[in-house]
Amino acid sequence: MAGAVGLALLLGVGVYAFAESGGDCGSGKGITLDVAANPDIAPAVIKAADRFNGARHKVGGKCVTAKVSKTEAGQVSTLLSGQSVETGTNPRPDAWIPDSSLWTSLVRDSDKGKNVETTKTSVASSPLVVGLPRTLAGQLQQQGVTATPSWDNLLKAAGGVAGGGVTKNQMIPPNAIRLLVPDPSRNAAGMTGLMVVNTLLKNDPNRDSIFTGIVRTVRESTVPTVNSQYAQFRKGRTSKQPIALSSEAALYNYNKKNPAEPAVALYPIEGTLSFDYPYVVTATDDAKQKAAKLLEKAMNTDTTRNDVRALGFRSPDGKAPSSFGQRYGVSPARPRQLPVPQASEVQQVMQSWAKLSLGLRVLTLIDISGSMAEKVAPNVTRLQATAQVAQGGLSMMSDDTELGIWLFSTKLQGDQDYKPVVNVGPLGERIGSVKRRDLILSQLGQMQPKPNGDTGLYDSLIAAYRDMKKTYKPEFGNSILLLTDGANDDAGGPSLKETLQTLRKEEDPSKPIQVNMIGFGNGVDPNELQQIAEATHGSVQIAKTPQEISKIFLKMLSRRIQE
Repeated sequence: MAGAVGLALLLGVGVYAFAESGGDCGSGKGITLDVAANPDIAPAVIKAADRFNGARHKVGGKCVTAKVSKTEAGQVSTLLSGQSVETGTNPRPDAWIPDSSLWTSLVRDSDKGKNVETTKTSVASSPLVVGLPRTLAGQLQQQGVTATPSWDNLLKAAGGVAGGGVTKNQMIPPNAIRLLVPDPSRNAAGMTGLMVVNTLLKNDPNRDSIFTGIVRTVRESTVPTVNSQYAQFRKGRTSKQPIALSSEAALYNYNKKNPAEPAVALYPIEGTLSFDYPYVVTATDDAKQKAAKLLEKAMNTDTTRNDVRALGFRSPDGKAPSSFGQRYGVSPARPRQLPVPQASEVQQVMQSWAKLSLGLRVLTLIDISGSMAEKVAPNVTRLQATAQVAQGGLSMMSDDTELGIWLFSTKLQGDQDYKPVVNVGPLGERIGSVKRRDLILSQLGQMQPKPNGDTGLYDSLIAAYRDMKKTYKPEFGNSILLLTDGANDDAGGPSLKETLQTLRKEEDPSKPIQVNMIGFGNGVDPNELQQIAEATHGSVQIAKTPQEISKIFLKMLSRRIQE
């Protein structure tokens, strides 16, 4: 009898405990918790959610059921930030596990994302690595190049302008590689790469121009996804070898498919940043917020951490899967970590990326008045020096940059002081049998000063402004670059006051057009150009020598991209 009573008591306790955990919730009476997990970590999250659902947790007397969907972090980020609209196929989640806290920094900085609650829970971790084709890695290893790999080395070899110094025996041969970067606006790998660069350049006095140069390089090599990087790893490639930026887990899983050209992960000596897979509560409903907090505990169990490592991730403490090693191209050692960026830094860098990666649309006005025939160096006229600088600047522009050339003096076409020679359009576009880039280079080489020509600056600028306004393209940064060696001296044209009034009248806030100017020589009136620059939110620089023009031109182009 004592045994029967004891059994009954045990059964009673068991029934009571089961009832507190949930019991039978009944149809349609529970709370459904929508969880958006980044696709790469989703299998482990789904298993954790299944265990959570089996425990039948309750909130306010209602059972909680977690439903996990595989959703790219960028998609959720734009929704929570108010940049996209919630729909049946794009619902707002109650809990979110992106691949990086960089996304949550962007969301929380937006007006719509203030109620998003970041927790201390990280589901997994995976450092950003540099992925090399194994063939290339072997060659560089024999040369001693990858003994101490560095970000500085990589960026220089890829064509960017890095901030530090590299010893000769560490240098990857120039033009040997092509850096591939997943689009930073859509992928955490690309975004993390930008944050690494930002961190390493923090104390560099030339940070802005270096960062601009690197972003220009990155913009030329962006790919849609991480997988598209590794799709370019091919055995026997004789052209530039691709180098990828990705999470360590992505490289590991690529190698697990036994590709013909496996990848090898490099861990730069300066350190790296890691994907931290944070657990974020996004629910606005009180009951769902409590339910999300219950699910958070299920993400912190040893079983979940084992599931995470089985997918090729490190657990939040940095512990690597037991399978890590040379076979899969990854090291189990914990890589050095760079300081985690502040939310304000993330916002600033991504705003810079958005502006830097914006296409350029520039109408260049070049002064060919008589004074441009003046010699500034042996056998080099002022106009020739200007043309050489413009040709150098042209090499910095990608094929999708839209560029055009107008020449100006006085009475170039009848009474008209300006002459369009190449209409604004993509540099890579064909005009007849040649590309616009080659046509512009040819025109720059053929320019001749107009003997006794004066400087019809004002009416030429007004005409150029109106043309750019008429053909304005919002997907580009629209601007005018004016190169001149003198003040306006067109007696029949508008005055400075009339020009400023016209420019202010023509200004349309929805169609911003900057006028950036480079003045060359002693004949330039800085006050005149400065007033025009201020009226158009542009800038003006004065140069005395061709060398100064070159520096100013490149600096102004860099500043224009940043702005």
